[in-house]
Amino acid sequence: MYSIKDRLVNALTVLIGIILLVVFLSLDFILGAWVDLQFEDVLVEKSNYFKSLVEVESDGIEFVYHKGFMPQFERKEEAQYFQIWLGESTFAKSQSLSYFDDVDLNYQDMPNHESRIFDIKLPDGTMGKAISSRFQPQLSSDVDPKGVTYIETMYLTLAISNQRVSNILLMADLSLIFVFITAIFGIRMVVIKVVDRELDSLYLLNKEISELDENAKKIKQNPKESKEIAPIRKELNRYIELNIQGMTNEKRLSSDIAHELKTPIAELISLSEMNIRFPEDIRISATYKEDVLSIANNMKTIVNQLMALGQSASGNYGIEKKDLDVRLLIEKICAELQFKHPMMGERVAFSSSLASPMSHVDYFSLETVVKNLFDNALFYSVKDSIVSASIEENGDGSIVIKIKNTSSYPLTQGDLNNIFKPLYQVDKSRTHTDRHGLGLAIVKNIAQLNGYDLSVDYQENKEITFTVVIPNKS
Repeated sequence: MYSIKDRLVNALTVLIGIILLVVFLSLDFILGAWVDLQFEDVLVEKSNYFKSLVEVESDGIEFVYHKGFMPQFERKEEAQYFQIWLGESTFAKSQSLSYFDDVDLNYQDMPNHESRIFDIKLPDGTMGKAISSRFQPQLSSDVDPKGVTYIETMYLTLAISNQRVSNILLMADLSLIFVFITAIFGIRMVVIKVVDRELDSLYLLNKEISELDENAKKIKQNPKESKEIAPIRKELNRYIELNIQGMTNEKRLSSDIAHELKTPIAELISLSEMNIRFPEDIRISATYKEDVLSIANNMKTIVNQLMALGQSASGNYGIEKKDLDVRLLIEKICAELQFKHPMMGERVAFSSSLASPMSHVDYFSLETVVKNLFDNALFYSVKDSIVSASIEENGDGSIVIKIKNTSSYPLTQGDLNNIFKPLYQVDKSRTHTDRHGLGLAIVKNIAQLNGYDLSVDYQENKEITFTVVIPNKS
């Protein structure tokens, strides 16, 4: 099991670390390149300066060098070095070279008036950079150019230690490394503290969940709750509300089942006691068997409907879809209900506007839905009133079945909200012992399993319409 906190901290550390590494490496590269460039510019400037000190006079070549202005070429420690050649012979060199026996600088041969910078090991053992130049000395202002026939080529090598610069760059590198490591650990600590603080609301939510019991109504809102945690708490409260509602429905259903079975059981007990007490009474014994059979069949109907309700709600309901003529199915259902409602042929007004009544549906599911809706409409409608049934097609190709009747009972919004609940009856007195309030609950479950859109509409004139929408190729 992974930790969101650890993943978040590691991801942020790696991301910020990469950014800092790129920035620091770029800074180190730019700084090093800039220092090298400045160092080389100094070499070039000093080299040009020394070349300007060499002049051709009437009596020869002079090198005017003021030692006091450039002590770095005179000392032994942290010294700088130069050497000038005339032809192949040394013309002049710095005092700093004299501290080392038989030590001369090297010069790089190259075209006239050109220079070359290269790395060199200085006489004192340190590393540095040197610049070699080949040049023609300039004529003194007192010399007539016409009188000068030939000026021999001269060479200059100027060497400066870059140890101090290297040390400075090394310190800069170490500083960048220290800052990088410190920043990584600092960022990691800050991220951990921020994440821990922001996850407090999640920990509190988890604590609230762990303390829930069967009497819990909802999870209280935490004042420090973040906007990411709020939807989770909201959905958990919705889930708790659904569970409470489900438990309430289960309790109501258990009570209603007990009530439905209590009446026929009481009737059986009463009939049996009367038959035992008065075995010779012809009024009781003559119809005893038929009465017991009727009560038993009524109980069987209740049990079968409860089993059908449980099966349709469990998800184990078998669905096998095939192409079916919906119009013929409804006509067949009307014919089957004729025995239960003898006046059905005169009371049902059926119409169809389908160009093609074929639909891809489960036969048993659609038969159960339509048969229950027809039976419900005929039974609970005003006596001898007309029940309208229609089939039409929507623009998207779905088939719409509507069954409309005038209810014999006035309905409230509460009745409409509960009309599909198991064992719910608008007639609170339950005067009809063969009606148990399970048909519409079964219809709703089967409609959901098949993807049908089931709805009910009620008007003030007590006209109630049940609508079933069968999706195209559902």
